Amino acid sequence: MKHIVPKTIKIFKTSFDFKDIKEEDIPEESKEVAKDVLKSKNYDDNYDIMVQTSNNKATFGFDYLYKQEKKFIPELDPSVIYFSSAQLFSGMIYNYKKELLKNSFSLKDITKNKSNQSLDDTIKQFEIFFQFASSYVIMLSASLEAFVNKLIPIDYIYTTKEGIEKDIEWIHRQSIDFKTKKIIPNCTEKDYTIEYESKYEEILAIKNFRNDLIHLTPKNEITNTKYKDFYRKVIDFKYSEAIYSIKHYINYHEEGLIEECACGNDFYFDLIKK
Repeated sequence: MKHIVPKTIKIFKTSFDFKDIKEEDIPEESKEVAKDVLKSKNYDDNYDIMVQTSNNKATFGFDYLYKQEKKFIPELDPSVIYFSSAQLFSGMIYNYKKELLKNSFSLKDITKNKSNQSLDDTIKQFEIFFQFASSYVIMLSASLEAFVNKLIPIDYIYTTKEGIEKDIEWIHRQSIDFKTKKIIPNCTEKDYTIEYESKYEEILAIKNFRNDLIHLTPKNEITNTKYKDFYRKVIDFKYSEAIYSIKHYINYHEEGLIEECACGNDFYFDLIKK
């Protein structure tokens, strides 16, 4: 997968160029607000900041005080940033997995007191593979969670079986399973979990893997290797398929949000020794 085009939360086409707006056409109240925002060393989030791109599209962002000067930062869609991060981690996962399995000890070699490489090298290779794999899964899951939460209107009310009404803050605290099965179909009037049942199972596998990573606990029984089942799962997981499952879910609800760049260049995270 090529690197991902970043997207702002809101962008729309304008029929005019902001530069064509005359000073006398700007309301005095707007001028005063702009002056106050520029002079103030505090943030006033009662107002949104809108700028225009070179192709006459308007987007929003926020101010950030840097060295006593207000800077404009565009508000990016976090679901796309997280997804892009996962894509950048994905580039080297299988390379490091291949290196780990190719060079790690054979049990037969251990019995003969010989090996392909030192134990220190194998430890380092597994560490690097795990770092990339876990970061990839966490970023994919964060992308899905951020996107699902964004889809739910802030005034949406969920009514339980007991007739109790729950607001958006309660909904946001619920599991991703609950939101994708119970909330999103009502908000969008389409149900991915039914229409693409097998793909949804793949998404749940990603979610469950992420939960294992975040809430990792050792085995309770007496053993010197308390994480071996989990680590085998880390090695076996189908990383290349996972990213396409999340992309499919997101673009099903918001067409084209996850967009591969047409530049043709590949970008990915890697370790560089200096």
